[in-house]
Amino acid sequence: MNLNFSSPFFLFGLLGISIPILIHLLTRRQQKHVRFSAVYLLFQSQKRSIKKSNPNRLLLLLLRCLGIALFSLALANPFFSLGDSEAFRNDSPASYVFILDDSFSMRSQVKEKTLFESATQFSSKLLTQIPEGSEFSLVLASYPARIDQDWMTQKRSFEKLTQNTQPSFQTTDMGHALEKAATLLKSSSNNEKNLIVLTDLDKNGWDKEVFSEIENLPNIPLKVFDFSTLSIKNNQISVESVQSQQEFLARSRILKITTKITNHSQGGQRVPISLILDKKTKKETLIDIQAGQTVSKEFSIPLRNEETILGEIKAGNDALPTDDKRFFSHLPNQNIKVLVVDGDPGTISHQSESFYLERALNPFSVSVSHIDPTVSTLAELPLRKLSDFSVVILANVRELPVDYELELENYVLSGGALIFGMGDQINPRYYNEKLGNLLPVTFEAVKSFDETHLLFKSTEHPVMRAFSAKAIEDMKEIPFHSFFTIQARDKKTFKVANWFTNENPAVIETDSGKGKIILFLSSLDRQWNDFPIQPTFLPWIQRWTQYATRGLENISHQDLLVGETFQQNIDRPDAKWAVQTPGGNIHSALTEKGMMKFNKTQLPGIYTIFELPNESTQEAINKLPIGSQPIGTFTINVDTKESSPKKISEDDINTLLPDIKITINKPEPSAYQAASTEGMLLATPLLLLVAGILFLEGWMIRRE
Repeated sequence: MNLNFSSPFFLFGLLGISIPILIHLLTRRQQKHVRFSAVYLLFQSQKRSIKKSNPNRLLLLLLRCLGIALFSLALANPFFSLGDSEAFRNDSPASYVFILDDSFSMRSQVKEKTLFESATQFSSKLLTQIPEGSEFSLVLASYPARIDQDWMTQKRSFEKLTQNTQPSFQTTDMGHALEKAATLLKSSSNNEKNLIVLTDLDKNGWDKEVFSEIENLPNIPLKVFDFSTLSIKNNQISVESVQSQQEFLARSRILKITTKITNHSQGGQRVPISLILDKKTKKETLIDIQAGQTVSKEFSIPLRNEETILGEIKAGNDALPTDDKRFFSHLPNQNIKVLVVDGDPGTISHQSESFYLERALNPFSVSVSHIDPTVSTLAELPLRKLSDFSVVILANVRELPVDYELELENYVLSGGALIFGMGDQINPRYYNEKLGNLLPVTFEAVKSFDETHLLFKSTEHPVMRAFSAKAIEDMKEIPFHSFFTIQARDKKTFKVANWFTNENPAVIETDSGKGKIILFLSSLDRQWNDFPIQPTFLPWIQRWTQYATRGLENISHQDLLVGETFQQNIDRPDAKWAVQTPGGNIHSALTEKGMMKFNKTQLPGIYTIFELPNESTQEAINKLPIGSQPIGTFTINVDTKESSPKKISEDDINTLLPDIKITINKPEPSAYQAASTEGMLLATPLLLLVAGILFLEGWMIRRE
């Protein structure tokens, strides 16, 4: 059993007991003998009164001394414990690891400040209660968890460090943060060790799998301060995703922007949604979202030119504005050069294999469909430079020139797209023997029917998503009369994109190196079907052409999360590149093995990539050299798994850390005192005794 004091300095107040004693001694009156005649009875009465009052004065003196002593003890904050007194002495130096949750959920607004600002201010108050000579370290708990400050003993410097720390846009990584803290505590120089966590207890940050991989943590009490208790309202709305997709309707080009919004609250919400382009609000609408549901909303805007579209979707206005918006960028599809190899050219143009195909790829006299087809005969093919084209379409080609299949293999491996269309000129034996490295299937035979139709088992394929339900129904009515049956090659993989109603594949696709191969098992003219004369053939073949080029691999199609590395294949490894962040800073991009990489993606927003002039020799730059050219953009957004307002309970934490004593407190300085003493506090009872003594003293004086 031990009696300890949190603030022993106030014990010097016990010396104040001498004050009432001195006052008593200095003011004590001496009895005087007064002789009066005939006043004997009065003299006897005075003696009895003096004898009766003397004990009251002594009792008052005792009460006053006791009151001063008890008040001094109360200010010293005594506590009574049954363990080793050294374990609870706050006047001895100790080691403190602060785990500060700097994830973006700590950006939640509470009146005039954020939870993170409240946490850093609270840490300053805790530091005032820590004895001089102690050592401190700081671990930041956003992903990836990291040691921000190793051990230091300068309390003022440590306080300044925490005050200057800013919250990140990352998710919470509490498991690895505790692992970092355990590593620090092993190297601490004091016997007494303390582990303090300042967090909002978001459940997503306490991953069971991460905790299961962590080695045993030291058996040190874990003091958690829950700042979510300061929040008036939880996070309600988050923008989950934004996708942009370019469409073509006659001569007008349309950009469709689809966003998904989630309601995290317990009730239905009517949420305002804004489409912002170039920092100007273009469209606004209201949508109703039920509790816990995610809904989609689509915006359509016309594309006036080929400039990059920079925008964001903003939804609602809740306590956590970080996830209420999501950025996107879209580079309108540039010109796709397509080489159409006509395997059955006719003397009359409309009888040629490429007649319908060429007009579907570019139906106008000028190239406004962004696809520029070049028709070539088989004899002209060796004269063509394949690298000048993004897509090569072999339409009913019987056989290729000698060894030309090797050219096609290199073309596809380097990123080119190859599309095959069938017909009566196809030699199955040649394809099976010579194109085995390209095709994942072998051809069996041509099957003819009175009529069969396309079967769409799913419309989730990227090519089919743009088609309306009515367009899909129209395509199902198109008659097909002939097609090739196929057999899969050993150890080859492919996907069936479309089927025929008789359960035979209609379209298959496969990846090869950096390129893509697509195989239409019927013809691309009217020989085997009526598809080329239908209105849906134009958007269908254009979308397959776009898809084959992987959406042209636009840089703007890359939507990454905060902290992820941007990577892009480049054709010129000797070129130099730079990236401008949303904050306006310029950084050089690394280039290695034909890949451009950039990892300074800590801010959500739109990043712009520039190609630097050849004469630029600087390795590190802070401004763009004259002659730099923008070549694309990519977006960085927050990971909305941090948006969930669900909190982890104390029982769940005890399950993750069964061998550690855990206390969860509200962010009040007195909570730390109680948690750190781990004994019976006596300050309140002593103050109550002081109040009782004052009451008793007043009663005695009044009675006397």
